[in-house]
Amino acid sequence: MNRRDLLTLSSSLMGLAGLAPGMAKSDAAVPRPCTAGENLVLGQGAHRYRVERSWGTLDPLQYPINDGHGVVEDRSGRIIVLTNHTQNNLLAYAKSGVFASAWEHGFPAAHGLEITVENGEERLWITDHDRQVVSKCTLDGRELRRLDAQTVSKPYPNLGDYHPTNVAVMPDGDFYVTDGYGSNFIHHLDPDWKYIGTFGGSGTKPEQLNTPHAIWHDPRPGKPPLLVCDRGNACLKGFSRDGKLESVLSLPGTQPSNVSLHGNHLVVASLNAMVLVLDAQDRLVSAVGGMPPVYENGALKPVRVFNNALYHPHDVHVDASGSIYVPQWDCNNTYPIKLVPVHS
Repeated sequence: MNRRDLLTLSSSLMGLAGLAPGMAKSDAAVPRPCTAGENLVLGQGAHRYRVERSWGTLDPLQYPINDGHGVVEDRSGRIIVLTNHTQNNLLAYAKSGVFASAWEHGFPAAHGLEITVENGEERLWITDHDRQVVSKCTLDGRELRRLDAQTVSKPYPNLGDYHPTNVAVMPDGDFYVTDGYGSNFIHHLDPDWKYIGTFGGSGTKPEQLNTPHAIWHDPRPGKPPLLVCDRGNACLKGFSRDGKLESVLSLPGTQPSNVSLHGNHLVVASLNAMVLVLDAQDRLVSAVGGMPPVYENGALKPVRVFNNALYHPHDVHVDASGSIYVPQWDCNNTYPIKLVPVHS
């Protein structure tokens, strides 16, 4: 079941309870408050983090956020957050949490944010799943190029079934777009934005997908070059550049939504209230916001949320110090949090 189906179910349940649809929304069917206070420590072992919940807090009338959907860091060290509020789709902060700037107003369903460097210039890639576009912009928001639905129309009997969620840009300029809220496809385009092909799609075969929420270029040696957050199947799938499935990493009990890298450790935003830290062997070593991970006969047991300390982590970015910045979906209009490593 994808997020849209879950929202429909949630609205139905609320109607039965006498609540107006739209008062709350959650991938878990029952909305609940976030109970964590400032300076709560989460996680296990060498990967424990202090929650800085007030990091990035602004005046909500001047800088409303709705949902926090994406996060990147630019070369100047600013943390840039993508929101789906058109008063300020983009918010930039110093790493201390001090506000730097706000801009962009054209993406009512802003969902995915990536940053690249082209000829020495930084570019922002913004995905809007309702407008069905991927937009490449300058750092200050000037649109340079737009990928619309028609370019990837070949696999679709009905282009209304296309709802892109994220993009991965390869070092040579090829890029991949996930249709995470539509038909579960992944589309491959060349540096000139010409359509090459499609893989994935809905189904039960290992190479098929159920809400490919995000895609990421994995630079780690020996790993498949494309890593897909197959959220509905609670796993990370590695694909070759031509769309052949090469690996499946099962993460039962989680909802992988996006990833970041710190050294040889993978950090995963799990929409059901956790941030996951995996070691170089792709073993879960810390469930931030969850119970300690348990392996039995080499297989990970379902990971359980603990104490509802987070809302719904939608993306993550790890800076050079190991601090993790977490924008959250369905977050009661709260701002991104910062998770600061605790060194014993």
